[in-house]
Amino acid sequence: MKIQIGLLGGQGRMGKWVSKLMESEFGETAILATQPKRGEDTQQLLKTDTIIDFSSPAALSALIESALNYPGDLPSFVLGSTGGSEKDHKLIQKLSNRTAVLMASNFSAGILLVSQIIKQFSPLLENLGYTPVILESHHRHKKDAPSGTALALQRAIDSSNPHRIQTHSIRAGEVIGDHKITFYGPADQIVFKHSVQDRSIFARGAIQAALWLAERPRGANKNTGLLGMEEYLTYL
Repeated sequence: MKIQIGLLGGQGRMGKWVSKLMESEFGETAILATQPKRGEDTQQLLKTDTIIDFSSPAALSALIESALNYPGDLPSFVLGSTGGSEKDHKLIQKLSNRTAVLMASNFSAGILLVSQIIKQFSPLLENLGYTPVILESHHRHKKDAPSGTALALQRAIDSSNPHRIQTHSIRAGEVIGDHKITFYGPADQIVFKHSVQDRSIFARGAIQAALWLAERPRGANKNTGLLGMEEYLTYL
């Protein structure tokens, strides 16, 4: 039986990529069961196996409030929308007490590997006198700055005081997403860079994470909790 996936935010850029890849690459194992448009009833999403969200904080919070009042078993959630208030994050935490929620600002395995590398080596580099600086570039339509990925990279470098990391944002043209972390030394520079060539990498990662969640135990023994792409990649 095919895994039933629901999509919130199907009319946006990322939502359209999810729809396209579901048909072209994942049709043998999963089906896009429902993708309500803006203003349409979202209750059908709660009857699927996993929900992928690429909508807005407001739309997601409305769905979570419905989910928290839903009497049956909830689907797992893969959350890709960034931003949101402290109240929105508290709702997500409450949701994770009832079902598995995987939340990520970036579903690219490549950027996660970069993050893991700098997490491991940043303390040594800083002890050697290197200063980390993040430069992130995105298209002119992107509203948040720094990006969610840049904030995650800050935490990878220094989890206790991430905001001390110099971070610069560029919003211009149609850049999909570039992140460069430079460690400036007294006489040299060490550079880590990740550049996205097309948005399919984000949609594909979200779908793969959704399928992984859907295959986890359901019902009384269903896993709960707030997860990240780190947990997903440990199973690859």
